[in-house]
Amino acid sequence: MGGVELRDGELRIEREANELDELAVRFTAILDELDIEHVYVAGYVSILTGRSRATEDVDVLLERLEEDHVDQLVKSLDDVGMWGPAMPLNDMYEMLSSGDNIWVAPEDQVIPHIEAKFVRDETDHASLQNTITAHIAGAKLPIGSLELQIAYKLYLGSEKDTEDAVHLYTLFEETLRRDELEGWVRKLGVRKEYERLRTT
Repeated sequence: MGGVELRDGELRIEREANELDELAVRFTAILDELDIEHVYVAGYVSILTGRSRATEDVDVLLERLEEDHVDQLVKSLDDVGMWGPAMPLNDMYEMLSSGDNIWVAPEDQVIPHIEAKFVRDETDHASLQNTITAHIAGAKLPIGSLELQIAYKLYLGSEKDTEDAVHLYTLFEETLRRDELEGWVRKLGVRKEYERLRTT
């Protein structure tokens, strides 16, 4: 396992890319080509920064798009041999617009897969607007602010989510923006969980 360093909004990860990273890099290349704003969030951020745990998906938030833009995305995914293992890719706009998540994976593969959705609420929009850049294996990935990721994981509250929060807090405690973290702690109503995290 290589090192992980956060400095000036840039997260540098010194290790070889794993299967999840490669999938995220591939998906980002397609989105960047189409100028689609996006951000990786949730469990993948913890895994990217070195937490060892199983997952089947890579969570990504997309800016809200018009139907023709989604159609371009569907064509690009099809052109590079990616598919929707849970539905036809042609249903993507309808599903995203109705608030559903969509799965995208390389052909003949179900796990791991991308799980994408349009931004919906304040925390989604904040993740998209306050990204940091992760550098891995010569590629760049936009990930959600660590402060918001930690607070949101505490808000979700499952054992796995709490362990993700502990991992991120412990790893980046010295470089976190304390005011921002505590602001999200207040907004999400997780003061008790946060105090417990600080004494873990």
